[in-house]
Amino acid sequence: MQFMLLQLEFIILLKMDFSKGFNVQLATLFGIGKIPGGGTWASLIVLLIALYEQNAETASFLAFFSLIIGSHVYRKLIAVVDSEDPKEYVLDEVIGMGIAISGVYIFSSIFNQFSFDLIKNLSAIDELFIVTFIVFRFFDISKIGPVGWIERNWKEKAYFRVIGDDIMAAFLSIIVVISFLSVNLWMLQ
Repeated sequence: MQFMLLQLEFIILLKMDFSKGFNVQLATLFGIGKIPGGGTWASLIVLLIALYEQNAETASFLAFFSLIIGSHVYRKLIAVVDSEDPKEYVLDEVIGMGIAISGVYIFSSIFNQFSFDLIKNLSAIDELFIVTFIVFRFFDISKIGPVGWIERNWKEKAYFRVIGDDIMAAFLSIIVVISFLSVNLWMLQ
């Protein structure tokens, strides 16, 4: 396992190209966007940070920071790659995953640490974050419902279309996870 992590770090280092500028590195999350499944890897990084911190504060900060700098670094990236929706741009996944984890965490905190009790060795918050990650990636990859509609039909600036589908996936993830938690709590009473 440790060898695989070292191998991944090496691949990421090979993908980093600072000759194109620091903004492009931020847009690709320092090369993460250039490896296969970059969006999933970027979301996984946000998940791992939230699991390590055992709260959503850092994930919220990353989402907010990415939202603020996102438009600027997006413009720098599309000047380098010839696409209005470059697959290398993964800050949209950071924004979406940060929003999803924050929303579910806030709801869970308000209502006394909702939990799934699916796996005995994981804490309630770990399960909550992992389920949120899975649901978010499902909506983001499948583009079903409003997520796909935003990506296909948004006529405004491309940047808002790029982040819009991830923000919608985040809100749908929050709704699904909270609904599942509510039904789970209701059935236990």
